[in-house]
Amino acid sequence: MSKLEGRNSGFTARAIILGVLLIGLNCFWIVASENRVIWELTDFSIFPTTLTTLFILILLNLLAARFFRNLSLSSAELVTIYVMISIATGMAGHDMIRQLIPMMGNPFWYATPENEWAELFHRYLPSWLTVSDKTVLRGYYEGGGTFFEDKIVKAWLIPSLAWSAFIIVALFLMLCINIIIRKQWTEYEKLSYPIIRLPHEMMANSRELFSNRLMWVGFGIAFFLELIAGIHYLYPAVPSPKLKYEVGRYFTEKPWNAIGWLPVNVYPFAVGLGYLIPLDLSLSLWFFYLFWKFQLVFTAALGMRSSAGWLLGEQRGGAWLGLGFLAVWSLRKHVWRVVKSVLTGSGDSMYKVAVFGALFSFTFLVVFLGQAGMDYWYATLYLVIFFLFSITITRMRAELGPPTHELHNMHPDRIMVVIAGTRRFGPQNLAVSSLLDWIAYGYRCHPMPHQLEGFKLASMLKMREGKLAVSMVIAGVIGTFAAIFFHLVLYYRYRYVIWGVGEFRRLQSWLTYPIRYDAPVLRQMGFGFGFTVFLMIMRRRFIWWPFYPVGYAVGGGWAISWMWFSIFLSWLAKRLLIGFGGLGTYRKAMPFFLGLILGQFFMGSMWSLIGVILTKNMYTLFP
Repeated sequence: MSKLEGRNSGFTARAIILGVLLIGLNCFWIVASENRVIWELTDFSIFPTTLTTLFILILLNLLAARFFRNLSLSSAELVTIYVMISIATGMAGHDMIRQLIPMMGNPFWYATPENEWAELFHRYLPSWLTVSDKTVLRGYYEGGGTFFEDKIVKAWLIPSLAWSAFIIVALFLMLCINIIIRKQWTEYEKLSYPIIRLPHEMMANSRELFSNRLMWVGFGIAFFLELIAGIHYLYPAVPSPKLKYEVGRYFTEKPWNAIGWLPVNVYPFAVGLGYLIPLDLSLSLWFFYLFWKFQLVFTAALGMRSSAGWLLGEQRGGAWLGLGFLAVWSLRKHVWRVVKSVLTGSGDSMYKVAVFGALFSFTFLVVFLGQAGMDYWYATLYLVIFFLFSITITRMRAELGPPTHELHNMHPDRIMVVIAGTRRFGPQNLAVSSLLDWIAYGYRCHPMPHQLEGFKLASMLKMREGKLAVSMVIAGVIGTFAAIFFHLVLYYRYRYVIWGVGEFRRLQSWLTYPIRYDAPVLRQMGFGFGFTVFLMIMRRRFIWWPFYPVGYAVGGGWAISWMWFSIFLSWLAKRLLIGFGGLGTYRKAMPFFLGLILGQFFMGSMWSLIGVILTKNMYTLFP
């Protein structure tokens, strides 16, 4: 595929049809593999199965371009398909609808006379958002049955449609926000969007990339290592290179034993992704991972190890709030210009749709939650916090492109309880918001960054962004329904792992033991917020300052814990290449690192696909 000339929408009938078909296949692939075969396929900023689908599609397209030119897809059509699959895969992934479905039934299935859930909060949960009949739920939680029975389908129909409406409108609101902010971040601030480097090269410069020997060397190394690891998993007698170590067990003396689990792993894809991001960010990621570990050792040395005040996860939550505040603050002038252009009828024609669409969508979501039982002010506050985090993730991906981003146990309602306690909100608000907490489970496969990255790809290939936005809406609708459908069908058949029980245990604690506010957690969140602002000030005022606040916010996450050493290796390689060979050498080496990503993701995805076909556990790509 060559670079496009002129404006091309990519919004063709064949692109949309192919995108919809591949959404169905990818949603089934993700649901079946993440729940049975391999667990962690959507933990990354770029999804392995989506990249593999694109890779196969491009190889077929290159053949079509040679032998059947009329059948070959343009780069713009490939972008449309890729963005559609990415958004839908995010919906089917680890932290979205996979968390929603069990939460519709968990408060009823796991209710016992001992935990008194029925007396505590069942009356606060709306029947049109939940499934309470245990005879219907039995097949879901025990497996070995079928979803396709009239009683079962009817019980799930209304809650599934209601949640689908909520999800689709929330996706549309994210899209409207992205339309409003895209020019500020893409054209004015010129953020780098490192995550899309590989997909862009594959779609816009496929012949050059796939004819580069360094790319195939990197691909071959990563592919071979993943192939051997998978064979070793099936046949342990076959030797496999050992690339994963746990060195924390060697720290046995106090206070060093407080360091706990310390993995030293080599993931080729993480080395490749680390090479794409700014040098100082890769430094920040591994440095702040060790900084989090240092805090554990330091507090143990001071005798604070058992103190309730030392809560590092909450410190990261404060850091995310700080990043969100800084991101929104930097947008204030641009948003005001957008609003004025809408009021005066000048400027980008998409702004009018986006501004009024955002107002309508946000109002719909507030009313939806109000009808579910929330007070309108509480629903508004919950959504503001959630979308603040959504903008935070989108900004960090656009600017710096960390390989993963996650934040557990920092749901909007928990943040509000930490600040104001439980009594001010009441059991009705707390119960309904606990039912909603699936949208904030871990933030890893969040769809909003994929939307903005789609607009960046459109800008790079001179596509019509309005038509691409329509394809994103289609992807959101189809992806939502497909993800819900496949989760229900496959869970009734196979009895997968059940998620989303902890939120209701926490609700039980809130209602049984009301709290005023959580001072230790609040202190840690405040420290995280303040330290993030400090890092940003230092970064902007002193050119020599090497540490990014994003590294601090992301570096303590579960996924980075596995990847930190791989990111260190990529930082070291990049540092040496630039130091001894200059930017020219760095650019020449780029295809090798792109090959590392593509090779491991492709073979890892193939192992998961084989597992889906054989309904058998397979070697896991990650962790």
